[in-house]
Amino acid sequence: MLASISHVVVNLSHPTSVFPVDNGKKGSSSSSSSSSSSSSSSSGSTTTTTTTSSSHVDAPASREQGRKCYTYPHTEMWGEAAVWGADHRTDSAEECCQRCKQHMPEGDDAIPCNVWVWCGEAGPCGRQYKECWLKHLAQPQASKPVRQGPHIPWTSGTMDVDLNFDPLVNGKKGNPEERKFHVVTSAQGGAVHWQIRIHYYWYKKQKALCEKQGGCEMGGFTRLLHSGAPDNLMDEIPTVVVNPLPKELVEHLWYIVLNRPYAFVQWLQKAKIKERYILMSEPDHIFLRPMPNFMVGETPGPVSKRQLEEIAPIGNSPTFMSVSDARKTMQLWMNISIAIFKDEEASKAWGWVQEMYGFALGAWKAGIKRFDLHLQMMAQPPWDDKLEFAPGRPFFINHYTYGMDYTLDGKFTPGKIGQWRFDKRSHGAHPIPRNMDSPPAGMRNELVRQLIDAFNEATDAIPCWNQYRESMGAIVTSDCGESPKHYLLEEQKAKAASATV
Repeated sequence: MLASISHVVVNLSHPTSVFPVDNGKKGSSSSSSSSSSSSSSSSGSTTTTTTTSSSHVDAPASREQGRKCYTYPHTEMWGEAAVWGADHRTDSAEECCQRCKQHMPEGDDAIPCNVWVWCGEAGPCGRQYKECWLKHLAQPQASKPVRQGPHIPWTSGTMDVDLNFDPLVNGKKGNPEERKFHVVTSAQGGAVHWQIRIHYYWYKKQKALCEKQGGCEMGGFTRLLHSGAPDNLMDEIPTVVVNPLPKELVEHLWYIVLNRPYAFVQWLQKAKIKERYILMSEPDHIFLRPMPNFMVGETPGPVSKRQLEEIAPIGNSPTFMSVSDARKTMQLWMNISIAIFKDEEASKAWGWVQEMYGFALGAWKAGIKRFDLHLQMMAQPPWDDKLEFAPGRPFFINHYTYGMDYTLDGKFTPGKIGQWRFDKRSHGAHPIPRNMDSPPAGMRNELVRQLIDAFNEATDAIPCWNQYRESMGAIVTSDCGESPKHYLLEEQKAKAASATV
């Protein structure tokens, strides 16, 4: 099974989406060829990296009857061409939508239409005027449009999926106390030691703001340390220590990430989790604002094309799950990740992200056949550049996994070392310094600028960061004459006030 799907699933990555979705670059409607973007979905209530909710996806219809069409003017969408527009024209967007509704061929490997694009402006469209492309895109809500804006002559549409659905506005919400989620962040090794301190600072600050605003759904926090031994952050960060994957099961020294699935198995066996839900996070996530619970629902061999589309194009983080779904999934995630690692072809094809695919396959095997996907849940600079995914829809997590390179004039130089740059890999086990240089004044990426500001605030707030850095993370102390600052000072005052009551 792994060998038979590896060439398909590997193509699910592209740096501009939030768990990267392949945007194919095979061309688009405007180049008279198909453009494909593969992403997948899963069951009712699990919410992930890119997240949507079950309530915005209409129930499957029998053939074309009852299928609902959502339309997006001035938008060109990706998709594998089911019917080429060069030989297929309609007089209106409505007629193109109707053709898409009707295009539902039989068979597991057939390509039904769930996305259409129509060019309706004679001048800008030129020879493509009135072309109606019928396409198929697995999980349309997990992929950004090819192009969008008032200058785009294309109108696009989706079947039964509303790309403008916002679970934070339209979703079915309940009692915030019943919807609280526990953040669990897995970590091991010096490379993430400084990252987890900054990550926890921003979790605490945003949770405090969340509680001040009222109706807060953010719950507790656990650092899941899968080294097998306590470290010097035990007094600073709530931590559960679990064992790494035994060498007797598999020799995996070069792939430390294989410890993660086993860590979650152990955590769920020993932890008493008060909250109903969990959010799996990572040390290189910066919480940009109070985090809501994105979940809307309550339950979440060779394979066919249709089965492949049931397998979500995600890793385990950031992913919301109910605790009950997590208990069903984690053992499968561990076993499948080990099987992938031992499978030479699959391990080579999936490389460093193989346990992410292990999670997606594990969830599918656990019966979670549709994940709710939201692009606004997490930004990935430098490929994302705005603090908002769309007007009025802000990002909630800033994920700094990619290098960021710019000239001193602020020009982005992807693939080329910049005169100004940040890459977490350049720091490794050596914590970042205080007062990092701001990006060049002409640099327009809001997320990169926010990231450096977030680093500088956290390292200034945490006492004795200079000593921590000089010792390569070995010394974690408050005995250097410094007082907490920023949010940590507010936290200290609140604790003192509470103690006197």
